[in-house]
Parts: sequence; structure tokens; C-alpha cells
Amino acid sequence: MREPRTVAVLLAVSLLGMACAGTRGAPPAAPSPLVYKSEAVGAPKPEALLVALHFSGSSPAFWDEPIQSLGIPVRTLLPQGPRPRRDGFTWFQADHEEKTWEGKTEDVERMAERLAALIREVRAAHPELRRVVVTGFSYGGDLSWMLAIRHPELVDAAVPMGTRLPGDPARGLPASRRVWVLQGEQDAIIPVEHTRERVAELKGRGIPIDVRTYKDLGHDVSPALLEDWRALLRQSLQGQTD
Repeated sequence: MREPRTVAVLLAVSLLGMACAGTRGAPPAAPSPLVYKSEAVGAPKPEALLVALHFSGSSPAFWDEPIQSLGIPVRTLLPQGPRPRRDGFTWFQADHEEKTWEGKTEDVERMAERLAALIREVRAAHPELRRVVVTGFSYGGDLSWMLAIRHPELVDAAVPMGTRLPGDPARGLPASRRVWVLQGEQDAIIPVEHTRERVAELKGRGIPIDVRTYKDLGHDVSPALLEDWRALLRQSLQGQTD
């Protein structure tokens, strides 16, 4: 298993890739492997894997305290966005927000494929894992949603927060899969009306999805949201059904 790389190593790999890409006649360089941290929490060999995806400008460390507060055994998979942004990292190119809905969706699909490869890698290294739950906020929420709908063979449940819900399921999700969307009603980036309409549309097509909203919350998390987040994750990671 790979250990987390340092920012210096990341920068060196990035510069090397740029140099190779600039060579006349050279094919485009393949994306560098994503940096991630994976560890067992609460037991030597937990049977559940929690994949948590940070928001733009943040880092995997954002999840340390929330995961500890779950109070249950779990193996974590905490990937890091490949591009530096502010004091942290982000998942997409700088022009992501300037793209059409279709362009944004393609970006999310491509990154979700890279994350799916990480999930397979960790599951292969830890055959005791029986369940996989994904979560994330903002761009991380977009990605956790995309993983749930594109890779139901890998993901048992998803709790995306502050997500646009891009893309559509390529096939029907098994009835055993669950998606819970958490969002603030004062979100200035993603209108709550859009989320409610999108969830209603998806439910009408048989997708096992529900939404919970928070009255005075913007594009952020709150104690009430995190309380629900913990309850939903505990339920999903322990294989309980509602």
C-alpha cells in the first residue's frame, strides 16, 4: 500500500509530467496516481470501508475529527485532490466552474473512475472488508454521488453533502443501495430547490435516494447536519437497514 506522499514529491511529479507533455511528438502524460491515506480505526481489521472526499481547498485531514466521532470500527480511505488550491487541494482543473453542465459532469466522471480504482486497490489489500460507504462535501459530494451511481458494485451507501447531483445512473441501483443527500436551505451555490427537484426526479425513476435539508445553513456543515451524518454513516457502515 502506498503511504501519503509529501507536497514536494507531488510538485516534482507534476513538473516532470509538464516537461514530458511539452516534448514535441510525445503522447499526453497519464495522470499521476492519487495520494491517499488508509488506516484502521477502532479495530485491527474493520469490516467496513469509509471513503471520505474533501471539499475544494481542503485536505484529507478535514475528516480526522468527524471520523473519530463515529465511535465504531472502520477502515478509512482518504484521498487527496491532485491539484493545490489555497491552503489545500482540489479535484479539478481551474476552468471546471466555467464549463457547461455536461463538461462539469465529464470532469466528475473521470475523477470518479480514478477513485474507484483506489477503492478496488484497498479492497484487494484488505479482503475482510464487506461494506463500502462513500461521503464528501461540495466537490467531494459530487464525487461520492458519482461513485454511488456509476459503481454500485463497489459502493453500498453514499452520504453526499452540498452536491449538485451531476450525471445519471448508468443502470438501476440495487434495492440494497442507499443515498442520503444533506444540504443547507440557504446554500448560495446549489439552490435547495434544485436539490429537492433532482431528488424527486431520481426517486421517480426508482433510485433509492432521500434528502435532508437544514433551515439556516448555507454551503457548509453544521452540528445538526453532522449529527445526522454520523447516524447515517453508523447505520450504513454496520450494515443496518432503515
